[in-house]
Amino acid sequence: MKFLTLADWTGMVETELFAKTYKSYGLATVRYPVLEVTATVEPFENGRGFSLKVLMAGKPRRPTIVCPQNNVGFENIQFTQ
Repeated sequence: MKFLTLADWTGMVETELFAKTYKSYGLATVRYPVLEVTATVEPFENGRGFSLKVLMAGKPRRPTIVCPQNNVGFENIQFTQ
C-alpha cells in the first residue's frame, strides 16, 4: 500500500494504492516524479464523501497545455530550465 497526493490546477487530493494496484504500478511511483493516473471517484455509502480509486499509475504521456481562455491545446511543447 502507498499513499499519494495528486494535484492539478484545481487542487489536491489524497489517495492510496492498495495491494493489487501497488504491485502493478508501485515501481512507477518511484521511477517517475510525475505520474499520469487513471482513477474513479466513488461515493461513500453514507453519502458524506468520496473515495478516489486508482486503477493505473504510470509515466505520463507527452504534455499538453490548455489555454484557459479559449480551451486550445498545445501538444509536444519542450520545457527548458
